[in-house]
Amino acid sequence: MIRLSAQSLFMLSALMLASCEDKKEVKAEVPSASEADTVLVRVGDHAVRQSDLEIHLKDQHDGRKDSATQKIALDELAERAQLAQAATDEGLANDPVVRAEYARLLAIRYKEKHLNQKIADAGRQEIPEQKLREIYERNVEQYVSPEKRQVAVLWLNHNGNPEREQAYVAKLHSAREWLMSHPEVKDHPELGFSVLSVDHSEHAASRFKGGILNWLQAEGGFDAFTKAVAAIAFQLESPGQVSDVITVREGVFLVRLMDAKPGVRRTFEMVKAEIQQAELRRLRSQLQQQFKENLTQKYPVDWIQSSPPITP
Repeated sequence: MIRLSAQSLFMLSALMLASCEDKKEVKAEVPSASEADTVLVRVGDHAVRQSDLEIHLKDQHDGRKDSATQKIALDELAERAQLAQAATDEGLANDPVVRAEYARLLAIRYKEKHLNQKIADAGRQEIPEQKLREIYERNVEQYVSPEKRQVAVLWLNHNGNPEREQAYVAKLHSAREWLMSHPEVKDHPELGFSVLSVDHSEHAASRFKGGILNWLQAEGGFDAFTKAVAAIAFQLESPGQVSDVITVREGVFLVRLMDAKPGVRRTFEMVKAEIQQAELRRLRSQLQQQFKENLTQKYPVDWIQSSPPITP
């Protein structure tokens, strides 16, 4: 439920009593009320009814209904009616600020009555497990975590210089030969490239850690370096295997596969709550879209001009 400030109510009341621009005098349109909704105060064309008092007590006086509080609240409403009538007499009902506020309040109230409660109800419902299982089976590929690989890398940046590239390729070939001839490193993938990385890599984050990188997925990271490393690493077949010396635009690489974690399919029980929330979001979005489509169909927009006028 929206809570209207005194200023908002003043604007609302004023606009409802607006005169048409093409008529000098028009009787103000006052919202119809049930016969049981007794008029308590009248100022000109403005009436304060029992329902107005009840809302005001709730919003401004914590719902208290003792006679003293009701007297205070009624005095406040009477003053507001005076101000609204004064503003109406001065033509403020056609002020663009008032029109904008009136339209905003009507839009909010209409959504409260015809959309918000439906969205709230949709968000609280329990989706049947059978429906959730159907969604799971239909989209099972998105519940499979991708394979990850941990690698070590030796990297030298040729910067597009052919002579430097040739020298770096030879340097990494020598590093590969050394690795293959030293079982204390060759037979222990967990060591990465061991001592080789200090003198055979320019990658600052890994050269003093055996060239060891974090776990990578097949697509690599956000940067070109890790994408290039991943492209090489996912061609290797088993932990311990070392790639050939690879030259690409990003530099000269030697990559060693240290370990691999296969992709794992998460069970329905693991993702049930996630599917439930996703389905509730879908239902809420569907309600909002249907509401918008129905509104557009019932109240088509008449575009008087294709674009707003340009103001100097």
